[in-house]
Amino acid sequence: MNQRETTWLRKIIFPTIVILNVVSSVARVQPAFAQVAPANFDSVDTYISAKMEELGIPGAALVIVQDDQIVHLKAFGVADGSGRPVTPQTPFFTGSTGKSVTALAIMQLVEAGKIELDTPVKTYLPWFRVADANASEVITVRQLLNMTSGIPQAVGRTQLANTDLSDSAIEKNVRALADIKLIAPPGERYEYSNSNYVTLGMIIQAVTGQSYETYIQEHIFTPLDMQNSFASKTEAEQNGLAVGYQKWFGIPVASPNLPFTRGSLPAGDLNMSAEDFGHYLIAQLNHGSYQGVSVLSPAGIAKLHNPDIQMPGLTDYYAMGWEVQHFQDVEVIRHNGEVPGYSADMFLVPQKNFAVAMMMNTYSPMLGIRVSRLPSSVLRMLLGQSVIPGFEFLHMQILYALVMVIPFLHIIGVFATFRSIRFWRGNSQPPTQMQIGRDVALPLIWNAVIAYVLLVTLPSTFGADIPTVILFQPDVGWVAAISGIFAILLGVIITCIGISILRKTVKRTGIVSTFSTPHGVGNIGKSEKKGEKK
Repeated sequence: MNQRETTWLRKIIFPTIVILNVVSSVARVQPAFAQVAPANFDSVDTYISAKMEELGIPGAALVIVQDDQIVHLKAFGVADGSGRPVTPQTPFFTGSTGKSVTALAIMQLVEAGKIELDTPVKTYLPWFRVADANASEVITVRQLLNMTSGIPQAVGRTQLANTDLSDSAIEKNVRALADIKLIAPPGERYEYSNSNYVTLGMIIQAVTGQSYETYIQEHIFTPLDMQNSFASKTEAEQNGLAVGYQKWFGIPVASPNLPFTRGSLPAGDLNMSAEDFGHYLIAQLNHGSYQGVSVLSPAGIAKLHNPDIQMPGLTDYYAMGWEVQHFQDVEVIRHNGEVPGYSADMFLVPQKNFAVAMMMNTYSPMLGIRVSRLPSSVLRMLLGQSVIPGFEFLHMQILYALVMVIPFLHIIGVFATFRSIRFWRGNSQPPTQMQIGRDVALPLIWNAVIAYVLLVTLPSTFGADIPTVILFQPDVGWVAAISGIFAILLGVIITCIGISILRKTVKRTGIVSTFSTPHGVGNIGKSEKKGEKK
């Protein structure tokens, strides 16, 4: 081969190699993204906007992460009643997604040698106890993380209505477990309970000597450059917190004064913006690292995401602050969050190297999973799967209708009672004891049943108490509370009226039987007097 041919080949081959390398590198990057997302996100944004209008969602924010970058960041709707728009930097309460933050903090302390997962809680909190003294000695840190301590769900929900803002709020909630009976021996059964993570938050405070808020800020928020994330409602409000909306008879109403439950903070009352959520998901997706800053080792992240405990009746598993699920054949590491006025959801898809988080400033149990399924519908769109429509729970709809109709039944009951009283008073023939007993006993039993259903059965359906029901579904909660109390008062009033009329009837009946009967004592006396004259 002569020099001219060699030169010609070099001119052709070299550019060809360069072009092939460029094409190859593009091919390696572009398809990975194309597999998990449309060429643009217009369809996703359009879908979210349509659903927000349909479901009455005032505001929302979405972040999508690919590899170690935020590839889509979008805000929707309004942040408060003034019409202030939501931005990617607007903080939202993120509910139980914060459990993953607490789990991350615990694992940081494990790697620092300050905590051991299989060591009893009492090692770090000597005063810790539940009703069972033996169980108190053996509940471990790992069992708290995996939700297998045996602590019941109801106590954690009830404490959501505790508005104590003191520095000892978390400790008080943990100490309140002293009288709580476990649903199963430690380690034997999964039971989702906020109290597990509240206790973990107390352990963080005990071993570090810092408040939970300070630790999270210094060791998670700051390293991950989460500038619009807060462990304090006051700080979040100063930085544009989205106001939560509560549903009143189906209408979203801005509720800026929703309580901040500091005592349940480690279980899920943190604030994050969509942009900051993206930073957090990047660290979770990239083995604990964000822009060269590591908050946990790859092994530690893997342990947090490991599917440890199968959830009863499901194919899902609980890890440590995360749930492991499958969307068809795709494994998804997920956790959602719901607090009064807010809902959120986050998803990691490791095999596709992407993650999604979405936050909304509304929540309503009566809407079933129509609202809560919106973020997962977005995920399915990104995975190229069919969207599964949300639905309302039939039993919740029936319950809602029954609660709302009870005040009208009360009105009917009041009219019926006064009608009976008027009948008793206007009738020349006094009512018998049987009639009075019937007209008093039946309303009394009816009102007692109503009061029990509204004040006891209804809250237990939610696994909570009336104050907690009011927080999450204020229209149902207030109607139930007022109607239940009214039923008790009405029952007492009817009973008192019945007893009063019964006494008068007995007294009047006694007089009539003595002096007015045709063959009574009075008549006998008159006959005797006539006989004497004869």
